[in-house]
Amino acid sequence: MIYVLAVLAGIVGAVVGWFVTAGATAWIAGLFGMSDFEGARGMFAAFVVGPIGALICMIASIWIVLRFGTRQLSFGHMLARLAGVLAAIALLVAAAIWIRLHTLDTYTDSLPPTLEFEVGVPATMVVPEPPALRVELHTDKNVGEGLVAEHWLPTEDRRRVLTGSVPLAFKTSSRLLVISWPDHPTRLFRLRLSRDPPSTRMLGAWQRPDHIDIAGESGPRAAPADDPFEIRYRVRRAGED
Repeated sequence: MIYVLAVLAGIVGAVVGWFVTAGATAWIAGLFGMSDFEGARGMFAAFVVGPIGALICMIASIWIVLRFGTRQLSFGHMLARLAGVLAAIALLVAAAIWIRLHTLDTYTDSLPPTLEFEVGVPATMVVPEPPALRVELHTDKNVGEGLVAEHWLPTEDRRRVLTGSVPLAFKTSSRLLVISWPDHPTRLFRLRLSRDPPSTRMLGAWQRPDHIDIAGESGPRAAPADDPFEIRYRVRRAGED
């Protein structure tokens, strides 16, 4: 129990020491005429002197708790236990940073991946020019505008295909690819991707829409099983071919 208290005391001491030291430094630096141009005085107090005061107060707080809780220990044993408590605090901080980075919804250490997709329709179907086709990625975080190629491509399986891409700007497992086609219902495709999907080398299987949204109706409804629209897709990370 004494070591848990020592860890808590160290954390509280570091926080209090940082704020007190930084505040006192900014005040004293102002008395001595230190410029605060573009926040220079505050940055000096917060990021140079403040951490020093935090470290001193943290060590002092841990030492006091250990000293009163383990009176019979020698100086050497006290230093060993102090080092152990400091190591425990360092591990807690590292774990907190790791958890925070892995629960962020945005990509902070790399460019967001890209969803590369193909829209396929029967070759007998009259298709509009690609600029008339609107493709969006709807998530619970944002709506992203997709880019499509300039021309439809014929394929050997009696389809006409239009390629495109859209960035996966946020980490989320709720993604819909929404395709708006002139004089047709809007097609909604639920993407079977994890929150932070890995890259995939090949395009997946063709997938029909999950829902269609017809103008004038109260909301989307389930798409028929024989809907002529299909998509397939892959995830590409930055730097990959």
